[in-house]
Amino acid sequence: MVGTGQSEREAGTGVEETLLDEERVERAATRRDWAALAVLLLGALMGFLDIFVVNVAVPSIQADLHATFADIQLVPAGYTLAYAIGLVTGGRLGDLLGRKRVFLAGVVAFAATSTACAVALTPEDLVRSRIAQGLAAALMLPQVLALVRTTFTRPAEQGRAIGWYGAVIGVGVVGGQILGGLLVRLDVAGLGWRPIFLVNVPLCALTFVGALVLVRDGAPRQRVRLDLVGAALLALALFGLLHPLVVGAERGWSSWLVAEAALAVALLAGFALWERSVAARGGAALLPPRLFRQPGFARGLPAALFFYGVNGAFVFVLAFYLQRTLGLSPLRAALAFTPMALATSLAAIPARRWTARFGTVVVPVSATVMALGLAALWVVVRYVPVSAQAVAAQPGLVLYGLGGGVVATSLIGMTLSGVSPEDSGAASGGVLTVVQASEAVGVAGVGALFTTLVAANGEVRGFGMTLLVLTALSLVGALLLNTLRTARIS
Repeated sequence: MVGTGQSEREAGTGVEETLLDEERVERAATRRDWAALAVLLLGALMGFLDIFVVNVAVPSIQADLHATFADIQLVPAGYTLAYAIGLVTGGRLGDLLGRKRVFLAGVVAFAATSTACAVALTPEDLVRSRIAQGLAAALMLPQVLALVRTTFTRPAEQGRAIGWYGAVIGVGVVGGQILGGLLVRLDVAGLGWRPIFLVNVPLCALTFVGALVLVRDGAPRQRVRLDLVGAALLALALFGLLHPLVVGAERGWSSWLVAEAALAVALLAGFALWERSVAARGGAALLPPRLFRQPGFARGLPAALFFYGVNGAFVFVLAFYLQRTLGLSPLRAALAFTPMALATSLAAIPARRWTARFGTVVVPVSATVMALGLAALWVVVRYVPVSAQAVAAQPGLVLYGLGGGVVATSLIGMTLSGVSPEDSGAASGGVLTVVQASEAVGVAGVGALFTTLVAANGEVRGFGMTLLVLTALSLVGALLLNTLRTARIS
């Protein structure tokens, strides 16, 4: 067991640990590599932004398309479900067909489906386009992490690159709210909500050209077939788990939704057994069981579940509270997130340096700082008049953002350290699936709790009680991060 102090600092963030034999060929990253990273991160940012950019535009979309509430809730949910379901398969396709090739295909598909969303004339057209857009994102996103791990072979440089990726996730969660509010408010060319999708088209063009010129894909392809049975089992299981959560939170839990969730658990067990069988036969399992023998991967997934679940739920209920209770317009509500987003970005920059200097204990401590930010916000909600809460809440939001920036920058790298190059795509898809599923679970679960507490106690008191629950969940996340930390320095 490596002790604390200097020995722990040498362990770094987990990404900076000793890599497997296949990764020992190290070369210094060039300017081209760092430019390629910027291009890849732009692709990742688009995928994460589109999860949240729609939220503040939903009322405008509903009015323009004359959609029912049941129709309109499928606009964000369709993307979320398709994105989560396709991530592991998308990651494995990159391992098999070439990560750069699949990334470029995903970028083209994302541009096409974004355009289809923007020109939709009926709610049904928009929902179908959003599902296709989510599948395109599932092709694009897992390749980013896999390409980062094969491009940056020096541990310190790889840790820095993955840290920036983690920061992009944190900024995307909050930045989507801000961008959506601004675009709806500006009403570009009188197009109303449609620019929230059209903005992706030039960004995709820039990403495609940049990736074509700058991105290298030096990892060998695996000359095996895609595990189609595993892909089908996992897709059905994830849909059966996420669909009831997304729909049940709004429409209530019917016996059919409960049965669907139960069947999904059985399918997930079947998927695990099938993957073990494929691996035992020497095939390319969709999610190789050997990944779960890596301490970082096995312990990082539950830590990611709590961190991103709390984060997604908090952003969701806060946006609701700012507009519904405090009476802010969509734009003003979006701008209220700006200091938190800036704090997340600023904390991400020195996060790796802090972990190198003080040890990986910085990561669970930062999760505790997030909990303190939530507790500070509870004090504001409890004791400050509603008319002054939007301003008084900013210190707590900034504190939350600072802690979140460090955790987001470090968590994914700690989880993926030790994963072999041939499994990078599958592991990246697995991590991102947990990230996306956790946000869906957090929004559905905490959202339902928030609705219940508001109905019983009023909006202000109900929101305050929800903050206390989120604070407790953040502390559980800090404990899990500490468990991950100790696994990585053993």
